[in-house]
Amino acid sequence: MTSTTSRIALLIATTVVVLGITAPATAAPVQPQRGWEVTESFGGEPVPADAPPQTNSNPPRDTGQVGLTSTPADLKQECRSQHAGQASTQLGWMADRYNRCWIGHRKVELKCSGCSTYIASVEFDYTLVGIAQNGSRQVDFTLTFDDWEALGGQERETTPMRVSLSGCGSFVSCNPSLGEFSQPLGSWRTSPQFHVTMTSANQTGIGVEYLASALVNTSMAITPVSPTIDPWIDNNMTTGVVRFDSAGQRAGMHNGTVFSDFIPTFDLLALARADNEHETDYKESIQHIDDALHNLNRTFPSFVGKSPPGEYNASLGANQRPLHRLVNETLRIKNREYAGKVCTDVWGEGAVTPNLNCDEYPFASTMEGAYTGSTASTNNPDGWRTWHGSSRIIGEVDNQESGNLYLNIAFYQGNRILDGDPFFVAIER
Repeated sequence: MTSTTSRIALLIATTVVVLGITAPATAAPVQPQRGWEVTESFGGEPVPADAPPQTNSNPPRDTGQVGLTSTPADLKQECRSQHAGQASTQLGWMADRYNRCWIGHRKVELKCSGCSTYIASVEFDYTLVGIAQNGSRQVDFTLTFDDWEALGGQERETTPMRVSLSGCGSFVSCNPSLGEFSQPLGSWRTSPQFHVTMTSANQTGIGVEYLASALVNTSMAITPVSPTIDPWIDNNMTTGVVRFDSAGQRAGMHNGTVFSDFIPTFDLLALARADNEHETDYKESIQHIDDALHNLNRTFPSFVGKSPPGEYNASLGANQRPLHRLVNETLRIKNREYAGKVCTDVWGEGAVTPNLNCDEYPFASTMEGAYTGSTASTNNPDGWRTWHGSSRIIGEVDNQESGNLYLNIAFYQGNRILDGDPFFVAIER
């Protein structure tokens, strides 16, 4: 048995040695995976949730006024030269409710994992311009690349890059389809522009105003064909809300499109001055708004703690107190009625004549009016006494024309302010 055991042990040892000699060689190591990654970047910075909204009292640029253009080239130049700070955020810079732009810069390099050197790179500036139409349910976006520089291997020419704009949906159509376009990096260098048109058919959408909205985000991606190369993907470089409506006559043009996350400011003084220096014709309305915002001791009703809303205050961040348009004529009449109680209380019965009107701030055409903006709307007949507003007697022509020509036509209709839309009020002397 001892001899047999020895022979078995020798056989096992010999087999191990033979297997060790004849085993296949270890497989060659896999090539390090490569990938595109961003190494320089600005633009698309998030805006803090408590940041104040963008606003100004500029007249809309599609009104045909001299010097106010809305071509992509002009808007791009103004955006980059004068408003680069705001334009480099996700929200971009908004000239008004129809004109908007975003800018940024990216350098993207192709590297292998763990390598300190790059294989190829592309570097570029980008500008996205959006122009919405007052009169049709359409918005046009133009993306352009400038200072395009590509270095390194063949990948800098042949690798595809895709640009996408979100917002296409059930009520919104995009051309090109899906709002995206892809071509090799070398083709972007020679054809550095991309155009997307978003449209929404008339009288499609939600409610009596046929509202349809699109959240527009921009994404870019370098998408290699080889699965061994990681792509570069940059999402949510921009954001903005486009609103399409068919609100009809109350909006001026029956159909239109705006960037609804821009809150415009009504400045009666600025509008009257721009209209052939007519500020003296509406000096009483201008003074009344100014007093309601800045000189409460001159206003009625009078009570401690009165604080009329409407004025923009950057220090409040997102906690602003704008006015909101009211289109319901029954409630507008109620607002005028209860504002009239203030005029009667202060100036007596008969103060209102064919030549004198009871003017009010906040306006009767807002949710903050004397009835809808006070406890009168909750069945308190004396709610007007603690209304955070002001009523006074002013000239009839001053009151009627400033309300119709400037608030209604120039501002509400010019900016497509619809029912419930917020807006600010200012008197900048």
